[in-house]
Amino acid sequence: MTLQEIFIQNLKYYRKQNGMTQNDLTIALNKGYNYINGIEQGRSFPTPDTIEEIAKILHIRAVQLFDENSSLSTAISANRSTFINELADKIYERRILAFQRSP
Repeated sequence: MTLQEIFIQNLKYYRKQNGMTQNDLTIALNKGYNYINGIEQGRSFPTPDTIEEIAKILHIRAVQLFDENSSLSTAISANRSTFINELADKIYERRILAFQRSP
């Protein structure tokens, strides 16, 4: 996953966590129509100053927008095979325990 993809996933996650639409965040930044949509679609990328402003609005540290383990959705995307294997192991363990307990 590229740094831009990580940023986009985290931006979407934290924006939604704050109950904001793309338009809400665009207005809060005092930017033009569809500004956040362009970022989330990968067509543009914000300046460092705008990244800091986005983080302030979303009540997070700017570095969290670039951390692949910052949001659950990004962590799962970045570590999908590990996540799937761990989930499969847990399901298997529960099935074995259920089988052992049945008469």
